[in-house]
Amino acid sequence: MNRVRLLLIFWALLFSQAQAEKIRVGLGYLPDVQFAPFYLGAVEGLYAKNGLEAEFQHGFASELYPLLAQGKLDFVVADAEDVIALRAKDPKAAPFKYVMALYQQVPNALFSRAEKGIRSVRDLKGKTIGMPGLFGTSYTSLQAVLRAAGLKESEVKIEQIGFTQAEAILSGRVDVAMGFINNEPVVLAAQGYKLNVIKAGLYNRSAGNGVITTDAVLKNGDLVRRFLSASQEAMAQTISDPRRAFNAAKKYVQNLGEDRMKVLLASIPLYQSPYTRAHGLGFSSPTGWDSTLALLKNTKRVSTGLPAGEFFTNDYLTPNVQPKR
Repeated sequence: MNRVRLLLIFWALLFSQAQAEKIRVGLGYLPDVQFAPFYLGAVEGLYAKNGLEAEFQHGFASELYPLLAQGKLDFVVADAEDVIALRAKDPKAAPFKYVMALYQQVPNALFSRAEKGIRSVRDLKGKTIGMPGLFGTSYTSLQAVLRAAGLKESEVKIEQIGFTQAEAILSGRVDVAMGFINNEPVVLAAQGYKLNVIKAGLYNRSAGNGVITTDAVLKNGDLVRRFLSASQEAMAQTISDPRRAFNAAKKYVQNLGEDRMKVLLASIPLYQSPYTRAHGLGFSSPTGWDSTLALLKNTKRVSTGLPAGEFFTNDYLTPNVQPKR
């Protein structure tokens, strides 16, 4: 009897795997623990339970968006403002829509050595600020911070340093750098450096990073719902059991050191907000999208008459998904 039951389970598993629908997901830059919820979803079989087989592809957002538009990727995890900038410019060439929030706020942060005395936005006047470049949410966040301080860009010195923020701070090349609250400050603090950190999310109220797809993929609403449902559950499990998520990330991130656990722990608070506690993980606040659009228009980064609701939707998410305590 037991033997027959085992055979039935074996064949059921084979059948379910054969029926699994492959989805292709673009994740930013390089494999990293910051994408742990998606890795956990694959390792723990959450996508498989929803009849899906997740295939991840890493790269810069500028490389992933064309693949998404061409149908070579189904989803991309990237910045919310990218959707507005690209769709507003050409909705036919970039028919993108944001469908699930990973972060509830922008993760950008200005960080500096404590001895520089840069404790508030007003302390930025006359300082050299290191930026990856004059693009993306890093630049939008800088513009928001300077506006909050009543400063013009001409009152600071902006130096484009690529993704060398930590090195530029330690070498003294710049006074302060724009990085990510869950990356460079965490790494440097773990190495014993004393820092001052200014969270850009306090001034840039825009929506955070999340899952982006296309109008074409949204026509298969069932597939989108299944992928997002599994991803929401993966976020919930990551919050409840970060160690489990970290171990799942080891399957995808080569030589993942224990020091990166602190990066994951710094990322998890970004998943939640009063809005998610009311509606569920993955939901993004309409007011955040209004803020994103208004900021991009006010800083002349975007010109469009489209409303914020054109760029995002919560309609494909499962309501009230919350971490278990």
